[in-house]
Amino acid sequence: MNRRFVLPAFLIAFAFCLGADLLACGDKFLVAGRGTRYQRPKNARAASVLIYANPSTGLQAALKRVPLDTVLKHEGHRATTVETSDQLAAILASGRFDVVLAASGDAPAVEALLARSADAPVLVAFCVKAPGQEQPASDKSAACLKTPPKEGSLLEAIDKAVERRDQNARRAQTRT
Repeated sequence: MNRRFVLPAFLIAFAFCLGADLLACGDKFLVAGRGTRYQRPKNARAASVLIYANPSTGLQAALKRVPLDTVLKHEGHRATTVETSDQLAAILASGRFDVVLAASGDAPAVEALLARSADAPVLVAFCVKAPGQEQPASDKSAACLKTPPKEGSLLEAIDKAVERRDQNARRAQTRT
């Protein structure tokens, strides 16, 4: 008869000991049914991203493996995609963007377009080898993201580019 009460009493005492930790003051991350979520740094802001996916560079095919629009939208960024240099020039002239994503082969042409405006977005280059083409040595040494990009490294590169653009904008304002 004594054994019948010892085990339930032990389980009830054990449950009360654990329950005290769950009801403690502060953040309730240990409450059952509640999980933690990835949170961006407080200084990160939503960016307007322009993706220059020139079909001849192979960037478009490399980015199809990653749901880039979904990843950017989930983090609050707005993405626009163009495929030709004429579309790129027109949209850069008409819109305000924070970051331009392009293949490393297109980087010199895109930088030439960006140099025209005083409020220029920052270029983030992808190391892409076009089909049947050897990657030049200059692209291997340049700082660029590997394709297909991992979500974390892509978002980190975009956040750094936004910081750089904001710093450039502050410098331009202090000069005038």
